[in-house]
Amino acid sequence: MSILTSTKLSDELFLRPIVISMNSLALSSLMSYVMSAGAKLDWRPIIICVTSDILAIGADHLKDKEEVFSSNHNNARDPRLACWFVYARTFLTADAVLLALVLSVCPISTVLATAAFVLPALLWTTPFNFAKFGLILKRLPGRSGEDEHEHQPPASAPILIIKRIPGMKAIFNGIIRGCGIYTVVLTVLSGSGSLTDTLPSPWSTVQLIVWSTVNRSCHAIMTDVRDFEDDMKAGVPTIPVCLGSIRKTKVILTACHMLVMLAFIENSYITGSCLFATALVWMLGKYSPKKAFLLSSHSQSLFIIWYLSKKHA
Repeated sequence: MSILTSTKLSDELFLRPIVISMNSLALSSLMSYVMSAGAKLDWRPIIICVTSDILAIGADHLKDKEEVFSSNHNNARDPRLACWFVYARTFLTADAVLLALVLSVCPISTVLATAAFVLPALLWTTPFNFAKFGLILKRLPGRSGEDEHEHQPPASAPILIIKRIPGMKAIFNGIIRGCGIYTVVLTVLSGSGSLTDTLPSPWSTVQLIVWSTVNRSCHAIMTDVRDFEDDMKAGVPTIPVCLGSIRKTKVILTACHMLVMLAFIENSYITGSCLFATALVWMLGKYSPKKAFLLSSHSQSLFIIWYLSKKHA
């Protein structure tokens, strides 16, 4: 059983969501810059992406730590630990309010796009009981003549948790942070009439989407490498657990990064990012400190900063 401390809670509930969201800050800034007609940064998609990231990651971490907290009765006797959960809820509430305020000055298409990508992340660990949906359908008008015993739920109804589907964590992370950020920036800029027709060299729409999606998916798998032993014991079907080998997982991640690099070899920023990400794949392992894996979450950020700094030099 994991032992909670104030240091661990502050790290999981505040530091990690903020640090990881800085990748969304960098990526949304890049997309806003290269996709705008005047090569200007629009603050709206940047704030939307950062606050959405903090909300999704923070809510996930909060739920996990609350379960650990409630599983140990000794924790209830420590008011200092309980205070961290109050602080975290206040922090996430303020974050959600800021997100809502920014969305209020954006086109409706941006609101819909944000909801489409944020809601699945918030429902990441929510159990779905399909038997309940079946009962609701049976009780709809026109079906009331059925026998009463048909309305009784089965003794053991199947429950679906998205997080438990093999590979879904990587897919969701890639789509949400790759395609999601691009869609939010696109809707904001198109709504304000500042969307450019042609992206500046060396960037293209395909590069931005593919590079971001693959990079984020690979980082999600790297966090599973970090938790390999715990996931194996708990029976969590992550990709490393399904493969039964960290080495096989690293070979696949290397292949993914190399394919992206070769596909966009003309873009030195993507090339550098893929090489750096590949190096981290082999440098980091299950015995590496958790904080070291934060480098993997920023294998894009460093090269985005390099590009933007050169443009403003």
